[in-house]
Amino acid sequence: MKPPPRYCFLRHAVLLVLAAGLGGGLGVKAYAEPFEVPVISNPATGAHLVGKLIWLDLETTDLSGAKIFYRSLFGWDYRDYHSYGANYTVALAQGNPVAGLVRRQIVNDTERRSAWLPFFSVADVGATFAQALKVRALVRSEPEDFPRRGRQARLTDPEGAAFALVNSSSGDPSDDPNPRALGTWGSPSLLARDPAAEAVFYQELFRYAVLGEPTHAGFERIRLSAGTHERASVRRLPSGADALSPQWLSFVRVFSTVGTSRQAVKLGGHILVAATPTTNGATTAILEDPTGAVFGVFELPPEIVNVTTP
Repeated sequence: MKPPPRYCFLRHAVLLVLAAGLGGGLGVKAYAEPFEVPVISNPATGAHLVGKLIWLDLETTDLSGAKIFYRSLFGWDYRDYHSYGANYTVALAQGNPVAGLVRRQIVNDTERRSAWLPFFSVADVGATFAQALKVRALVRSEPEDFPRRGRQARLTDPEGAAFALVNSSSGDPSDDPNPRALGTWGSPSLLARDPAAEAVFYQELFRYAVLGEPTHAGFERIRLSAGTHERASVRRLPSGADALSPQWLSFVRVFSTVGTSRQAVKLGGHILVAATPTTNGATTAILEDPTGAVFGVFELPPEIVNVTTP
């Protein structure tokens, strides 16, 4: 029987589809009221900063385990949203939303590992989506609207890195001129086999200004900027880290990269790239949570920002 008009299939973009086959293989299709994904900016800004990373979702195969892991690692609190048995969790750092956590539905082998999905701001999701397909992106989900959140779509780039487009109905968070608080995100980096080609791909979508930083091995880090703001960078996949594939990598600010890395291991995670100094005096590390989601952490030196020991 056709469901009443106020009902719809729960959409996989927020992992609200209750897959057929759950509950002992009964194959029952579940219907529910449209799920209201929380707004990105509160209060609303009305601004759209094209090419800026404005949200992250953790698509995890173990939602309860992920909440324990990241709370223990970063001190995040959570606000849970429920809709007919489906869950969406917003992570909070010092009371401010920093990410969403959703249960990943395993439909093929590529979905068996958890992953962080970055959402980049665009002025027009449909137009940017069409442009992405012209430059060899692949579709993960078509453009669609979500109450309160706005319009979004999910793609993979030519090397297979997953990302999403979003036009936020509440606008984008303002650029913060001050160093980010502990437990919040810094600028993302794309790990790529061919950094130059990937930089061109994203320049086509977001109209980035592209600037390479030369090293002895060539342009190993490429900065992607909009106006005076560096929005992202592209880096060559680090050697010796076999668990890493082309992907967007976002970094959480911590007090100590070494201490956080050790804590991640105690919690069942892994160190993929140990703490490494960068050219600006910061220290970064690349970690993996217990179900395979890869993320970075970074520590700012005292001369950049005065941090009181927690």
